[in-house]
Amino acid sequence: MIKKYFEDWNKFELSFLICGLIISITSSIIFSGTIIDTLYTSLYLITALLMSKGKVESYFVGFVSVFFYGIVSYNQGYYGELIITIFLTFPIMIIGIISWLRNQDKEEDTIIINSLSKREIVIVFLSQLLLFWIYYILLKTFNTDLLIISSISVLTSVLASYFEARRSELSLFCYIANDLVIITLWLIPILNGQTELISVLVGPMLLLINDIYGSYNWKRLKSNQKEKGII
Repeated sequence: MIKKYFEDWNKFELSFLICGLIISITSSIIFSGTIIDTLYTSLYLITALLMSKGKVESYFVGFVSVFFYGIVSYNQGYYGELIITIFLTFPIMIIGIISWLRNQDKEEDTIIINSLSKREIVIVFLSQLLLFWIYYILLKTFNTDLLIISSISVLTSVLASYFEARRSELSLFCYIANDLVIITLWLIPILNGQTELISVLVGPMLLLINDIYGSYNWKRLKSNQKEKGII
């Protein structure tokens, strides 16, 4: 059963999964990370890799990984990340899983990539630019650490989650932007002496590599689906 599941995984994907898990667990041990940190980085890596392959299972693993990330964010005082998890990420994920289940390429066992209109894309980006100030004021009310960076993290995360739910390859580019923001978010306290958070930083660094690969893979999937005439 397990062997059959991995039949459509290429050498890069399998190697990245194995090496990523080893790095996540090893860094947690070396830098005294918690079990929650290890679970977050490991599950998030699996979620992201499944997402880059267009597998609907990414949402099921994602529900668990997002839960652990909420705990990690709360413990660090990054309430912006916690608010994303509770009020934005979970609801969008529910919408996304319905959309992904309804739009499957049965032959390849992947989702059907969606092409969004320019009008929708412009409206989404403009709405988030306006909502940025709401995120900022809300996070300021909760005395969130690194306020500007946390607000940008909310912005990029919402965009990525929305485009993912809409099955658009734009989600990968937004995730890349969000990875860079989150890397900055965790790097600052590490530079200030909280070296135990290195195990948390490993997560978004691995996700950045994965999402760069995912942007390529979604373009490949979309091209193949166009050739088959299903989009």
